[in-house]
Amino acid sequence: MVSPTKSLFYDTLFSAGKWAHRNRNGLFRVAVIFMIFLAVPRLAYQLWRLLADTGSNGALDLKMFSYWTAFWFGDKPLIHHNLLPATYPLLWPLTGWLSFEASRWLWLLFYIISFFWLLDIIKSGAGLREKKEIIFAALFLIAIYPTSIIIGNGQLTLFIIPAVLTAILLGQGRPSAGREAAMTLLLLFSTIKLPLSAPFFLVTLISERAWRPVALSVLGYILLTLLAVHFRSEGLLANIELWIKDASHLASQDGFGNVHKWLGSAGLSGFILPASLALLAALAVWLHMNRKADIWIVLGVTAIVARLWTYHRLYDDLLIIIPVVALFRIFRSGGLSPRERAIAGALLFVSWLALLSLGFLLRLGPPVGTIFRTGTVAVWLSLLVFLVYYAHRLKKEKLRV
Repeated sequence: MVSPTKSLFYDTLFSAGKWAHRNRNGLFRVAVIFMIFLAVPRLAYQLWRLLADTGSNGALDLKMFSYWTAFWFGDKPLIHHNLLPATYPLLWPLTGWLSFEASRWLWLLFYIISFFWLLDIIKSGAGLREKKEIIFAALFLIAIYPTSIIIGNGQLTLFIIPAVLTAILLGQGRPSAGREAAMTLLLLFSTIKLPLSAPFFLVTLISERAWRPVALSVLGYILLTLLAVHFRSEGLLANIELWIKDASHLASQDGFGNVHKWLGSAGLSGFILPASLALLAALAVWLHMNRKADIWIVLGVTAIVARLWTYHRLYDDLLIIIPVVALFRIFRSGGLSPRERAIAGALLFVSWLALLSLGFLLRLGPPVGTIFRTGTVAVWLSLLVFLVYYAHRLKKEKLRV
């Protein structure tokens, strides 16, 4: 028997959904105007940070990448060892052969290419065909806080997500040498930020059984590591030890919405590695149990785990665009009950608002910052629960047939 409170909750969602459907044209226009209002000043400010700001806040991550890459290959001391050795040979083509000022303009070009690349993936995954839907998606991708922070900071996330998604989606087609070569190169490139891309390797291995591209990319990563260490006087083991020390400290002190931060704040830093490995193990088990699930549901679940399992900052919240696309795909499929559709619609709206929120609110101290950070993580977990639930429901239905 459904409790009166629960029934009222579902009835309210259902009524709100019916009202939104009746007024969808007006709501669409309001949403577009709202996103333009957010996107224009955000993009203008972040482009200024990327290209022109000469202060400490101007393209600060790109500045670090540029100087660290020069220091690494010049065998000069690094203050922080926050990047794995193999990252430096992958960074060199993006910034190592240019001055920092020249790299700023090259990264703008890369951001433009990556934006349209990711938009095309979103368009295909969400099944967007009408011009107004594509415009909506483009504005959304520009207006959300992770995209703007990525551009202003000169971060790598916007390069990696379309690369790793393309690698996995290539595995959905008929196997060929060309496809496997492209998957290998894209997976290898995505290791430039291994904490973000590593969970997606499990999808390639378990869901697609593409052993050869994974094995070749891992081999490539090992060779890049050996190449990078060749330029340093410390040696391989010393560099790995320095990275573990600095990265572990950073993970427990900075960022938000991940097990490293939670355990570090609770004084349980010794459990960070086991907790991360446990999350990856749980994802591997779930992937094995749902090998035949829709690839976008798989990608959505993996993206949320990728956001939670290790240290990330606000710019890596771009990962959440993947489960949002997966949920929209489900919403448009027509396979939901009225109650499920009402919940999915409400969750899409809340996710849309959360990603459009002001990023600085998540940096504030308690109580305001705590409220916003808790609410944001609650949205991610709600997306995770719904995707896992829906995959389980479809699996049960197939077993009955």
